Amino acid sequence: MKKLAVIISSILLSSAAAAADTYESVSHLQYMDTDGNDKISLDSTYYFSPKMTLGPYDQFEYINKQSNVYGKYSDDDFSDRATVGGEYFLDSFVLGAEYQNLDLDLGSSADMIQLSAGYFFNPDLLLKVRFVDVENADNRFFFDVAYNHKLNSTDYIGFTVTADDEFDNRALNVKYFMDLQQGNYLTVEATVSDNDNASSDWVLGSNYYFSKATSAFVTFNKNDDYTLGAQHFFNKNVGLKAGYGNNWDDSGSDAYFANVSLQF
Repeated sequence: MKKLAVIISSILLSSAAAAADTYESVSHLQYMDTDGNDKISLDSTYYFSPKMTLGPYDQFEYINKQSNVYGKYSDDDFSDRATVGGEYFLDSFVLGAEYQNLDLDLGSSADMIQLSAGYFFNPDLLLKVRFVDVENADNRFFFDVAYNHKLNSTDYIGFTVTADDEFDNRALNVKYFMDLQQGNYLTVEATVSDNDNASSDWVLGSNYYFSKATSAFVTFNKNDDYTLGAQHFFNKNVGLKAGYGNNWDDSGSDAYFANVSLQF
């Protein structure tokens, strides 16, 4: 009986240690200094049910399934942008709405309204239709298909395919999350986009987590722009990310940025 009690106690302790953290609000405040332009941005999302991490404090499931409301604001030397929106999940359905206002410093402004509806064919496969109405522009429909392929209880490969109703704009996002064990994690994410009226583009990025609180990251794109930096959470609620960006061929395009995360 004593051995059984020790075994049960050990199991309970290890389970508690491995338990994921949960949050109901996630917010970010970022400042970026680039050549000729300074930008401040703020975003916050409130979830109506706890959202569980996958280990690292800033990593969650690929397809969100929690009802939420959110707001965003950004201001630079040329314009400011304000956004409010939300999503509501009911059984296998999800409905969303978003309003955005872009105010240019030269004097003009534009409003955008987006309405969306989605259906989960299963918990890992979501089809979503978005209607986008931009002031003084044509209304458009977009279709998103998101699929989360679970490799095991933690690891996954996520795919999202996006296209407009005329198939003029196409994009593919792929994200790989891997638990390397011993408290280390790795993400690799790529986005490829193609537009009939412009050239194609791609972005590749990766995060390596030394622990669930500390990580290093790097991104690179088709135009030879790159960023690199690190992030550290001082506790489960407050984190700081800092980085540097430039262009591989034009080293005069310096960019410095810092981001504060608040999660509760």
